[in-house]
Amino acid sequence: MKRSGNKIVAVILTMITLVSCLAGCGAAETAGQETETSAAAESGTAGEETGAAAETAENEPEAETSAEAAEDESETSAAQEQEEPAAEETELSATVTNDGRGELISDEDAAALTYMKKYMVEDFFNAGETYEVYAPDGSDNTDGFLGYIDHGISFFASVYSNGDDVVEEFPYMMLNETLKSKKTELESNGFFDVQLGEVVKNGEDRYVAASAMREDYFGTPYQETMLFYLDVPKTGVGVLWQIEIDENQMDDMTGPMLAEIGQCYGIGMESLIPDGDWETGDAARRVEEQDVYEPEEDELALTKVDGYQYLGMVTLSLNDGEIQCPVMAPMGASTRVWEESITSSMHGVSVYISGGFTGTDQYVPRMKDSVNRLYEQKLNDDSVENRNVHKSEVMKIPGYQDAYYYIVDYETPDTQTGEYYQMVNVNCRIIIAEKFALLCDITLRGNEFDTSTNTLLQELETAYGMDLSGYYNEE
Repeated sequence: MKRSGNKIVAVILTMITLVSCLAGCGAAETAGQETETSAAAESGTAGEETGAAAETAENEPEAETSAEAAEDESETSAAQEQEEPAAEETELSATVTNDGRGELISDEDAAALTYMKKYMVEDFFNAGETYEVYAPDGSDNTDGFLGYIDHGISFFASVYSNGDDVVEEFPYMMLNETLKSKKTELESNGFFDVQLGEVVKNGEDRYVAASAMREDYFGTPYQETMLFYLDVPKTGVGVLWQIEIDENQMDDMTGPMLAEIGQCYGIGMESLIPDGDWETGDAARRVEEQDVYEPEEDELALTKVDGYQYLGMVTLSLNDGEIQCPVMAPMGASTRVWEESITSSMHGVSVYISGGFTGTDQYVPRMKDSVNRLYEQKLNDDSVENRNVHKSEVMKIPGYQDAYYYIVDYETPDTQTGEYYQMVNVNCRIIIAEKFALLCDITLRGNEFDTSTNTLLQELETAYGMDLSGYYNEE
């Protein structure tokens, strides 16, 4: 399990503060005070209900308004409601459904779970008493606090009661205390557009959905959805668990894990899967950041050329300085320029430019040998199972007396996903002196293509006279 120490510590500190607060509340109970309920926790808000709450009440028979909750649970006075304000309610698009029972699954069904596991969590107030919590397998469960962080899911749980002095309203007071300051707490931690939904009944249990936005390390906004669930296993005891789903950390396991959490507690979790635009925004950022060209102080620098968006020009000093050769190459974050060579990789296109002796003036036969060797190498590679390997003829580049190129393309598996993508090797030789050539080797990686790839390929075609149109990004 991947853990975020800061996040777990923050949650634990919040829970400890809550424990201290609620312990004082429990100690101060009198015969008159015992008639109080968590009206705000039953409603999720004090005051007028929004249109979204009315709509939820119509579609979800178990959802309570603040007035209904107060009437249903106790005769809480208006003055008491003012003293115990609930979490501020705003419209929440996601509606979590439930089966109205709030019961945990049977041991037989639990045995069939893949991602979830039953844990016995200690009651913070009543040492020795433990209660079951279904949480992601691999959770840490120590001293009354359970925590898990992985696959974009953060899950925390604790058990609270008033010790031997059973107070029926205590679990609902606990939920209310959690919700009252949640919006302020989130905003103070960098969240914005915070939305808290109304409290919904699920048997004796209660839960509240929420969502908020935040910026990642690069400043790209992402959505975080949350659920605060109060499981009431018996009178006066509450198991409070909360789950947070980070849009920018989700993977293929996030959805199945959420489905099993919902199965364990009889609620539908589908609408809690974030539906923000982080993936699109992050992809755009990755494309844009590749174009930032900032040469090192001690290296040569490419200069802009009119009519080109990505290619710049610099003069290489080849053959011990005897040949001064102007060349064009992509300008990007990974571009490096030395006196005799250039490397660059951006938008799925890697370029290496240098000079070298040919050893012969029989250029075409030499290049035919090269393309045949490369073809056999990719076809019979023992380290990876390539497929659909093809080679071209040695082709002359128009506009030059002696300039040639060849292409070998094939499909190769991604080292992480195993999915096949197209790889293309383009080798170009332009003779610039007797038995001396400018070498321009281009590698295309189809799994790294993006919206800028085709423009870059077209500029390389214009600069070097090769035809790469058969390998444009078609997505």
